[in-house]
Amino acid sequence: MNKFSKISKAFFIAGITAMCLSIAPKPAIANASVSIEQNNDGNYINIENDSSLKAVYNNVTYSNETFPAIRVDAVWMVPVKEFLQDILGCTYSYDENEGTLFISNNYGNASVSCVVGSKELSVGSSVVGMDLPVMKAKNTEDNAKKTIYVPASKVIQNLGYGYDSSATEISVTDNIKLYENSKQTEYENQYSNAINSIIYTKNLSGNDIVNITALNDLDENKVKENTDYNSIEYIYADTKNLLGDIDKSFENGVVTEIKIWEEENNTHLKITFDGRYVVSKQILANTFSVILEKGSFSIKALIPDGVDAKKITATDRYWNKQFYIIVPGNHVSFYKKYIPINNSSVIQKINVNKTADGNNTRIVVTTTKLQGYKITNEDGYFTVKIGAPKKIYKNIILLDAGHGGKDSGASYKNLYEKKLNLEIIYTRARKYFEANNSNVKAYWTRHDDTFINLYTRPKLSKTYSADMFMSLHMNSAGNRLANGTEVYYSSKNNKVTSTGLYSKKMASMMLNSILDGINAKNRGVRQAGFVVNKYNTVPSILVELGFITGNKDYPNLKKAAYREKAAKALYNGVEKIFKKYPTKR
Repeated sequence: MNKFSKISKAFFIAGITAMCLSIAPKPAIANASVSIEQNNDGNYINIENDSSLKAVYNNVTYSNETFPAIRVDAVWMVPVKEFLQDILGCTYSYDENEGTLFISNNYGNASVSCVVGSKELSVGSSVVGMDLPVMKAKNTEDNAKKTIYVPASKVIQNLGYGYDSSATEISVTDNIKLYENSKQTEYENQYSNAINSIIYTKNLSGNDIVNITALNDLDENKVKENTDYNSIEYIYADTKNLLGDIDKSFENGVVTEIKIWEEENNTHLKITFDGRYVVSKQILANTFSVILEKGSFSIKALIPDGVDAKKITATDRYWNKQFYIIVPGNHVSFYKKYIPINNSSVIQKINVNKTADGNNTRIVVTTTKLQGYKITNEDGYFTVKIGAPKKIYKNIILLDAGHGGKDSGASYKNLYEKKLNLEIIYTRARKYFEANNSNVKAYWTRHDDTFINLYTRPKLSKTYSADMFMSLHMNSAGNRLANGTEVYYSSKNNKVTSTGLYSKKMASMMLNSILDGINAKNRGVRQAGFVVNKYNTVPSILVELGFITGNKDYPNLKKAAYREKAAKALYNGVEKIFKKYPTKR
């Protein structure tokens, strides 16, 4: 077995039409189709039919009622003539007197030999052990029809085919040797190596592999690459191309084109592939393996030249089941040419337009349901993974700006509670929650001056898969001497969660964080039956940040710098709570 057969094997998905072996010999039954001479003693055992099993070769199901593929003691067996010759295109010869079988693949570059009744498989000068011996077989309904069965795994792989199996399926695929020039030739002194073969293993149901071999060991430091979202180019320095210029297209596979050429004493190899796949690679001695596997991402997009990947940002528009990806600069025409790849059934559409100021590009992603997202910058492109919020984010909080719309809340002179709440907990706090170093995903019950029913707000915790809930309010009193911060919880929602957190503890920690961040009087943690707390399903608090009517709080609340400190204090409190009581997702 060559050193890359183990690598290749992992990339082939299975299938096979087969029968199950009875534990002990028994009389023939009506649906038995194959009898095998398991012990090479003249005694035949009937194999029962199992229609749930199947065999696949290059994505085409093998069907042969006379001699199907079978399972014997959990080992897959295939008939030599009916499967190896007629389906795979192998050639074989059989010496009945000696019981010796010789098999060659359809490429003419690999062969094996074995003996009926033996578990030994000869591969070149080596001997490979098989799980079962080679067996004679006949059709139970017509004993004149005979064939030979061999253990599928060892024989097929050593003939150079891709092979994979399960309890119900086997799959065989071609390892396509596209190009080869193995002859050691003389080449100019300026070259340190030479590319002499390319082998493309094409697996229609899984991953693909391209193996590039050289005459000498390959130096990873001498291999450069250029990549984008659906192609990758390797440049082998000081390396001669012994294969000549090649430009080959493929259909119905992961790889769509392979090109190789020589330029300025370097060999260039470019592989173009289905953009839904990602590339990994490894070098072992003189072989460079390029492995293409189905990506776990939902979106894949090329980064325009000159754009700093670190400056690509995202803005959540969760209330519309959307999020925006913002790319610096006007690249609308670029993305019309290089359309972002959609790799998710949850994505409804992807639109590209300019931001309102016309200076940047906005990729608008619309989903069929609420999704979290995570952007990863790769070399030359970025990917986006989407999924249910709790599968994307470690910690989630729902933030509630109290009042809104027709409900203005408390007011004093030129200050209105609904505006203060929204400005502090959304407009100002948002940048902290959405910063790269934030460990918390925040959703808001409202993002503008909208009225939301009081009983709707706690229900949104479930909608947004929140782990905690916090509502922000401003207090008021007839006495202007009333000042300070107080935090409320409900005794009706104060159970200890699986993380150890409960509402009263959350209230206490948040109060301490607020007092650390702003100059306010400590009015303590209090219990009350506020709807947003009482009817919530997660640890929940209501913060009365200050008295809008207070002779000390009012002047502070008027100051933008004070409101900024308050926003930061609220964020810091949330971070501290999650740090002490992590969700462990």
